[in-house]
Amino acid sequence: MDIEQFSDEALMKRVSNRDRQAFQVLYCRYEVRIYNFVLRCAGSAPLAEDLLQETFWRVWQAAGTFQPQKGEFRTWLYRVALNVVRTELVRKRHLLEVSDQAIVEGVIPVPVSADDPAESLQRKEEADLVSRALGGLSPVMREIVVLRCVGGMKFSEIASVTGAPEGTLKARFHRAVAELRRRLSPEEQ
Repeated sequence: MDIEQFSDEALMKRVSNRDRQAFQVLYCRYEVRIYNFVLRCAGSAPLAEDLLQETFWRVWQAAGTFQPQKGEFRTWLYRVALNVVRTELVRKRHLLEVSDQAIVEGVIPVPVSADDPAESLQRKEEADLVSRALGGLSPVMREIVVLRCVGGMKFSEIASVTGAPEGTLKARFHRAVAELRRRLSPEEQ
């Protein structure tokens, strides 16, 4: 059986035994998702690249602590990434607001329409507005929106990643959505 067909949990068992090939497969599976997650949370492409590497370094170091009976690998990986981001933001005391350029740089993908340049421009402008609105949220609210809307996680999974109760997460999510609506309303622009 090809190692790329192994489940995440089977790969992690091999990684805990220092199997570099299994680690490479996991890295390739999750590199883009984790990079996009840390980019949206940290707001800087160069910082996101560093945090991506730090996340996977910690996965390699702590592979033996992963316990599949306590949850999915994906949830555990996002928890590691979130801890890396939070540690970095606290350690360096970064501003809570994400810079406009970093927000636009990959938060909202813009579909390209070769047929209508005006439509493409309008979509890009809309994506820029949504990205700036998302960047204006507090880091805690942005984390929840990114995990829920971009990561496609259920509130139970987000609770596992963040350590916050589901009810609290749902309330924060709804406040974040209301704030995004307010920021995107025509009166705000």
